[in-house]
Amino acid sequence: MFHSNNYLQSILAVIILGIAGSSAYAGDVSMSLSSREAYVGSPIQMQISINNASDYEQPVLPQIDGVEVRSAGAPSQSSQVTIINGRRTESRSVVLRYLITPRRAGTFEIPALTFKVDGNSVETKPFRFVATKSETGDLLYVELAGKKDKVFVGQPLEMTLKIYIKPYRDQKHELTLSEGDMWNMISDHTRWGSFQKRIEEIANNRQRPSGKEVLRKDDQGGERAYYMYEIDAQVYPTKAGKISGDDIQIVVNYPTALGRSRDPFDSFFEDSPFGGSFMSSPFSNRLTVTASRPVVAEAAVDTTEVLPVPAQGRPLDYRGAVGQYQIVAQASPVDVNAGDPITLNLGIIGTGPMELVQAPPLSELPELKQFKVSNQPLAGYVKDDSKVFSTTIRPRQAGITMIPAIPFSFFNPETEQFETVHSDPIAITVEKAESLALDAIVGAKGTHSKVQNKTQSTAALEPSFINIDTLSALTSQEPQTAWSWWWLSVVLPPVLWVITLATRYRRWFAERMPSLRSPRNRCFNQISSAGDQAAIADALLRYMRKLFPARESSGTADSSNESAPTIGAMRAAGFYELAAEAELLMEQLSHSQDSYGSRVDIEEQRAAAIELVNRLTTRMQSQSKRQIRRSPATRGRNSKRTKIAQSFVLLLGLASMSTTVMANETTATAPVSASQVLLSQEQREMILKDANESYREGLALAKTDVVDAKDLFLQAANQYQMLVNAGISNASLYFNLGNAYLQSDQLGRAIANYERALKLEPDNRQFQANLNAAQAMVQTANTPQEVTGPDRNLLLKLENANSILVKTVGSQVIIMVLVFSSFAFWGLVIWRTMGYKLSLWKCATLPGLLLMISLVSIYLHAENTVQQGNAVIVEQHLQLHAGDGEQFTEVAVLDSAEGHRVQTLAHRGSWTQIQTGRGQIGWVPDRVLELL
Repeated sequence: MFHSNNYLQSILAVIILGIAGSSAYAGDVSMSLSSREAYVGSPIQMQISINNASDYEQPVLPQIDGVEVRSAGAPSQSSQVTIINGRRTESRSVVLRYLITPRRAGTFEIPALTFKVDGNSVETKPFRFVATKSETGDLLYVELAGKKDKVFVGQPLEMTLKIYIKPYRDQKHELTLSEGDMWNMISDHTRWGSFQKRIEEIANNRQRPSGKEVLRKDDQGGERAYYMYEIDAQVYPTKAGKISGDDIQIVVNYPTALGRSRDPFDSFFEDSPFGGSFMSSPFSNRLTVTASRPVVAEAAVDTTEVLPVPAQGRPLDYRGAVGQYQIVAQASPVDVNAGDPITLNLGIIGTGPMELVQAPPLSELPELKQFKVSNQPLAGYVKDDSKVFSTTIRPRQAGITMIPAIPFSFFNPETEQFETVHSDPIAITVEKAESLALDAIVGAKGTHSKVQNKTQSTAALEPSFINIDTLSALTSQEPQTAWSWWWLSVVLPPVLWVITLATRYRRWFAERMPSLRSPRNRCFNQISSAGDQAAIADALLRYMRKLFPARESSGTADSSNESAPTIGAMRAAGFYELAAEAELLMEQLSHSQDSYGSRVDIEEQRAAAIELVNRLTTRMQSQSKRQIRRSPATRGRNSKRTKIAQSFVLLLGLASMSTTVMANETTATAPVSASQVLLSQEQREMILKDANESYREGLALAKTDVVDAKDLFLQAANQYQMLVNAGISNASLYFNLGNAYLQSDQLGRAIANYERALKLEPDNRQFQANLNAAQAMVQTANTPQEVTGPDRNLLLKLENANSILVKTVGSQVIIMVLVFSSFAFWGLVIWRTMGYKLSLWKCATLPGLLLMISLVSIYLHAENTVQQGNAVIVEQHLQLHAGDGEQFTEVAVLDSAEGHRVQTLAHRGSWTQIQTGRGQIGWVPDRVLELL
């Protein structure tokens, strides 16, 4: 019976521990608001925390009447690993943030949000908050006026938005803010409605609406001065009735106070050709808005009437277009077999809102009944005043000679009638479908026998496919940084200037930063502010310890005993009289009453302590002067020489440091994989030996038996990869793996591993030669290419010009120009900072320009050899999906994509979102990528 009870207790304990463990790692969800009170137009933040969850779905944002809800950015994630008694536990936290902006006053409720966490449905608690409207008074008025009495739904309408803001006047400084300052007070949370696009255009052009001062009647009927801003835009009414301004809400952070800041560095820029105020530092003496409150106003709208599009006489293919339009069509190819796809592009040109124009319902058109047409709605793209749609149609039978004219119907507001236009018919030839022969779709990849010839023109060193078989490939390495010694000449002189500047203005910093004050001044402040004798004694003891450091006693907390080692150090230094006075004063400070029982005067003791500090300081200074004696005749001259010597010594120190760093490289810790295959040293050596033997056998069979050779290369690659998965990060191992992948027709994985080898040894020319050989095999036809435009064309011109410069003078000459110009420029700046009178704008202009030009040249030279992206495609044909799964539609198909670099944007499950060099964005499975 006793044993059975123990057995049941053990089972019960295991069950309890299992339940506790599962609950500890279950997803925990909570929601909170940054505030339960808000102003209209000013957002508060909603935060959803998800703890200890391996997978989650983002909740659907609720629709709340009168409240705008939007995401505040990407989720923030954090994780923590804890190991206690050899037991490893992990915790993970994800925080989702949303901005809640009330658009009217009232009490609102955020409903409970339901979403899945680790496959289970969770529900948050509802939250209520209140929004109040800050009193506008006569500070802000908004008017919306149209230029027509009536328009139809969807018809363009020219409208003007007028904003009246009362100028803010500061009585204290007798200053009225300008119209530009008042425009800058408009909040980022303003809702512009139909004028949003126009506002963005103005901002992108680095402009703003100009304001003018006008007189306007306020709510009491009196005329007041206002700044009026007019914004013209073309809007498209979406519903019938009176023109509405409900989507417009202007929020102004109206100033309530101004403040002033001061600048200690004005004299440094006094000889600037732009004037001291323009070149002043961030501490400049100017007024800023120090307090404000939100002021919100809705638009008052005129009587423009919006009429509905009539229902009578609507064509069957009408899809809501209002305006005047034309349609054109283009097809490719035009010579096909029955059932082959034909790409049909439709272009619609018109005067209406092109983003709202829909494609003709091709699947419903009787003109296209001889073709198989998708019934899915087409998503077009807008360019200027046109919109282009693309789809695929397939001829159902042979003998079709043309694609008939495609109709497009619209409502013309000028004639108030429906009209239909047609594209021109397109002649095509459709032959009878033929069966495909097997030999038309079966092919073999070429060998790599011409790799050397392809790379000889681009690399001085030929690629080598002989692997490194030493055991050193099993030793992990730390990645080496690629920055060179000469970067010290760019980084250290500015640091030296900052130090010189801080030394020059140390008095100003000391006044504002107590930690920089002298020990004597700190002691004075502490004694002056001391409220009792203990504080005076503590301040005095701290100062004496600064002057006479001694071993601390650890026996008692009494101040007289604490000061004994310090006073002893004073006597040892020859300050017998002052030591006796300090001992007596410390003894008096330790008692609140004198020897006659009377209460001591703390002010007398405060004065005695200050007097003792002054005498100690004077005695220490006089002793220092006796130790360092200088002739009065040479003292003034030596001060100037000291300044000169300091600058030259520091510059020579920089040069010597640069020379020293030439022989050393900075290293960074290589990332360690979270999940690794555990292998003993013997197992690693055996796997490396087998991999090297398989690779050598593959090289021996490459000329006689390609199939078996590639099998051996693949076997070697799998074995090298096993070592990498075991946590070995070694350049030679990555090089071997790259060779094995390249010989087994896995070009993308080969390029990825050559890149990893170069990250560990960036100066290895053999690794670079093999990478060049692999990249020369990447196909460029029908692959994503980088988009060109004005900015990119300018960059290409700069890169080409810089390439000519580097080839002409050499990179070493440019580096030397960089070094000397940096020392010259910053030397002059430091010289000026030390107080010598010279014009920086005359003396430092040339070295400054040379410094900038050489920096840009070196940067472009480095960037010219670096490809963008942090992942390599490892498959030849790739489909980009709109979401993280095969069920999502394809947004792009990439041919000959293997070996190209892409940038990863997001990861979800076993899918990754990428962006190609051409700007295409889509989701692909993780298996098609190698992350670098």
